[in-house]
Amino acid sequence: MARHTPWIFTAVLVVTGPASAGAGPAWAGSVGRTATEAGVQIDQTPAKAEPHKTEPRRPWKFWTGDSRTELGITAQQAADIEQIFQSTMPTLEALKEKVDSLEAGVSQTIKDGSADLAVVTQQVDRFEAARADLSKTRTLMLYRMRGVLTADQRTRLKAMMDRWEAAHRKTPDLPVRR
Repeated sequence: MARHTPWIFTAVLVVTGPASAGAGPAWAGSVGRTATEAGVQIDQTPAKAEPHKTEPRRPWKFWTGDSRTELGITAQQAADIEQIFQSTMPTLEALKEKVDSLEAGVSQTIKDGSADLAVVTQQVDRFEAARADLSKTRTLMLYRMRGVLTADQRTRLKAMMDRWEAAHRKTPDLPVRR
């Protein structure tokens, strides 16, 4: 499992990214909610016009801008990665909508508290299957992107992510005195 952790982290971070191209690698957020349970859910930020609605953040495109230069990504590599990204995003967005819809249904059923256990089980099974499909699709997209990079570029990308994580790591809460 430990050797899979960097890849899982990479999968979460590549799809999650800065809200603007000039923001640098602010890698939180993307096509959904918080990155809980193996990064299946993705962060969203509130829309300015309607604070009760959310607007998904755009993914960090490591194959563009300053990060492209730092990683030494060629124009052909960038084009190949962009093609993988563009061809997969509609599927990811559709799966995300399905996950959100199923999650809302499960939440409402639980909130109502009157459904039979078999009904709730069935809803949860559909929700978890959709969430697994979303995670699988994203992971395969990232694996395909990773295949375009050289070993040296993958090492540099990991170093960039490690630097970002170190800079954005939350400090633990101070212990409460009793």
